[in-house]
Amino acid sequence: MKGKKIFLLAALAACLALMQMAGNVASAQPFSFKVIDGEWARIDGNYTLRVRNVRSDGSADVKYFNPGAINVAENRLDYQEGRVRLFVKLQDRGYPGSTYTLYYYAERDVLAGIYFQAATGRKYEVIFVRKKDS
Repeated sequence: MKGKKIFLLAALAACLALMQMAGNVASAQPFSFKVIDGEWARIDGNYTLRVRNVRSDGSADVKYFNPGAINVAENRLDYQEGRVRLFVKLQDRGYPGSTYTLYYYAERDVLAGIYFQAATGRKYEVIFVRKKDS
């Protein structure tokens, strides 16, 4: 258990560092939205984002699980500060408008950003890592 806490703290520190660096990163050429196609696991729990059929117009088929399916009411892809940004809005029992705003960090192949828990009005910094079999 102690090892898991140390890992989570280290991962959170890495997330903070990546988010801070995001403002300083300039990309000569934007990434394709397709770089986030796949299945992503949040490092601090049993939460999964599945991103499929990513299209150049910023649309995609996005599903969210905790561990059962949670309704995704809205999602969109765009670019901000040289990074692909994924916005996901959840609308389901226990998820009354909760949102994820995530940025893709190619250098670590992670999605990192903010989870807004609408039921409590709190924000959390989160990291999703790509599942190896996706």
